[in-house]
Amino acid sequence: MECLKIEDEIKYYKKRYKMKKEIEDMFIREGYTHIELAGFENLDNIISLYNNIKKESMVKVLDGKSDVLILRTDNTASIIKKLIPRWEYGIKLKLFYNSTVFRNSPNSGIKEIKQLGIEYLGEAALKADKEVIKLALNILNRFNNGFILEISNSKYICGLFKDMNITKAKKQQLKEFIYRKNRSDLTDFIKDLNLPRDIYNCLLNLLDFQGDIIQIVDSAKSYYMNEIMEEALDELLEIKDFIDRIGYSKNVYFDLSMMMELDYYDGTIFKGYYHNSVKDIIYGGRYDSFTEEFGKRVPVIGFSLDPDGLIDKYLEKEGE
Repeated sequence: MECLKIEDEIKYYKKRYKMKKEIEDMFIREGYTHIELAGFENLDNIISLYNNIKKESMVKVLDGKSDVLILRTDNTASIIKKLIPRWEYGIKLKLFYNSTVFRNSPNSGIKEIKQLGIEYLGEAALKADKEVIKLALNILNRFNNGFILEISNSKYICGLFKDMNITKAKKQQLKEFIYRKNRSDLTDFIKDLNLPRDIYNCLLNLLDFQGDIIQIVDSAKSYYMNEIMEEALDELLEIKDFIDRIGYSKNVYFDLSMMMELDYYDGTIFKGYYHNSVKDIIYGGRYDSFTEEFGKRVPVIGFSLDPDGLIDKYLEKEGE
């Protein structure tokens, strides 16, 4: 945020610091511990993990041996890379970070993106998903109650893709169309895939599976379904019941076609928006299978939030 007067800028920084501190205090009260993250990653070791981030958007530097390093692109990957190789089964960790990731844009140059977030490691039960979602809802509500949290479960699309006999490249293209909500290109693309009729019809209507989860499940079950997809729907129904009990029903919207920028989620996923804003303030989900890239499968769920976007909406509410 840019201010004309120095005094206004200092006031803004003061409010932002106070807000960040309040969020960190919320994390601590829920049992989370702060963790420090490395600033650099080896490009060769990390590039395969970012399927939806273009290589040119990564900020690269050379070390003393002329090896290519990148400035941290994703806090979650940094935490997993740090902990999983030394993981001891049976433990549970709740961690939070207040950190920065870096992206390169051809138009605006290098961006520093501030993030606050949590990671809950070692708990596979759905109670961890509920706890993390509740914390996300409480944070959004604390600073501006005009918000929506969109929720899905990536097992639904993963299950559907599992039974498609098409190449990895074509699946990736399909994911891109779904991620962008590009109905026209999605419709044209699947015409030439020679898919079974029931899977084709499911894909054709996928972008319509959003809104009330009860109605979504009724609609989805009239199309193609396998055990993985059914499991996703059952988990979403359980989360819906939990959200009803904690009083956030009006703030939640379900969308089976939701996909994340980073392609490592394999369960509950969510994004939070304030009214009159197209940019998500908070996003996260479960990504157990991602930990296998680092040697062990460990259950993990977490989220990251945009503190600058959050304070802008908070100040907007204060100015009403």
